[in-house]
Amino acid sequence: MEMILVMAGTDDILQQKVACECIIAAASKKDKAKTIISQGVDILKKLYQSKDDSIRVRALVGLCKLGSSGGTDASIRPFADGATTKLAEACRRFLINPAKDRDMRRWAVEGLSYLTLDADVKEKLIEDKAAIRAMIELARTGDQSAVYGVVTTLVNLVNAYETQEVIPEMMELAKFAKHHIPEEHELDDPDFVSKRVEVLAKEGVTSALVTLSKTESPNIKELISRVFNAMCKEYDLRGLVVQQGGTKVLLPMALEGTDKGKKQASQALARIGITINPEVIRPLLSLLHPDCTALENYEALLSLCNLASVSESVRKRILKEEGVSKIESYMYEEHEMLCRAATQVMTNLVTSPDVVKLFEGENDRTKYLVILCAGEDEETGKAAAGALAVVTANSKKACKKVFQSTSWLDSLHHLLLNPDKDMQH
Repeated sequence: MEMILVMAGTDDILQQKVACECIIAAASKKDKAKTIISQGVDILKKLYQSKDDSIRVRALVGLCKLGSSGGTDASIRPFADGATTKLAEACRRFLINPAKDRDMRRWAVEGLSYLTLDADVKEKLIEDKAAIRAMIELARTGDQSAVYGVVTTLVNLVNAYETQEVIPEMMELAKFAKHHIPEEHELDDPDFVSKRVEVLAKEGVTSALVTLSKTESPNIKELISRVFNAMCKEYDLRGLVVQQGGTKVLLPMALEGTDKGKKQASQALARIGITINPEVIRPLLSLLHPDCTALENYEALLSLCNLASVSESVRKRILKEEGVSKIESYMYEEHEMLCRAATQVMTNLVTSPDVVKLFEGENDRTKYLVILCAGEDEETGKAAAGALAVVTANSKKACKKVFQSTSWLDSLHHLLLNPDKDMQH
């Protein structure tokens, strides 16, 4: 720190730049940030008074990074109240000023990438159309040095960053042990997030993300996938994502990259597939994995259900990608929604003669449909009955297999006596 202090005190622009960038790099670790804050803030404030814009903007980014060291925890404020908003305003001035070169604007966005962990800054920025447009325009240039700052800011605005699952029992334990418990800001509630996503979509963020996806960095691709996934969570925006080329870049990102990136891209495609019908079979099937969350499994099954109803070529593709066994495994799930969704996919799949043949082999597939017909969940029963009706209409072997089930009579009684006309049918 003493060396940095000396370098910052010189009149040499290069040494001052190095001093700024050194503080920015050193503040990456949260535990180190406290020391840097106590000693580095005065250096950065002094350098921010420089007449040289290249020094001022770096000092500004350093202050932004130190000011955001509390992350998304609304209870931690390293600087005085209102300081982060003032820093954001300073970044904005650099960003929207056409007289500033691209490098200045790139540094300004990097400053915002730290500050937008603060929900107050997010709300202020999303209302600032000029700043949002300037940022998206910077992204559209494809300047790789600006990619990280732009994409991280977008991730923060749509709350697509990694969050730890809050387990109530652990919260109680933390309170008892007097551990610090992070607080979520009220401006990070889902309705505020949805509004921010919508604003970005209307300003053309999809086309900017498509341009940025040309990056070679798997980590940046993961961040891009996170923003796309947040957009696809909003039902009304899925068509826009497809229209502006989103699915074309999501497909390769769902198949290669970081594990989290592939999962995010696949979930985005699953959400699109629930509404629209792109050829996204393999990435969707990759979400039918024990490492994925139940929500990811469920959305993938819903999407596959829609796709399986489109055409025989799509059903054959699911079969070719060994999707039937993956889908089938969720029919045995105790989780009611997953079992129901998987059974509904199977109802659409059995309209394919190739899938019906699978029910004729040495297996218990037909017997299991008979059991599911009389299950507790009505919707699962209805889907199973529909599948059984199609299979038995197309296969005498499957008809014989029905009677191999010990519960066939109970199941048929259940169907005939059911008040639901679809079940009776």
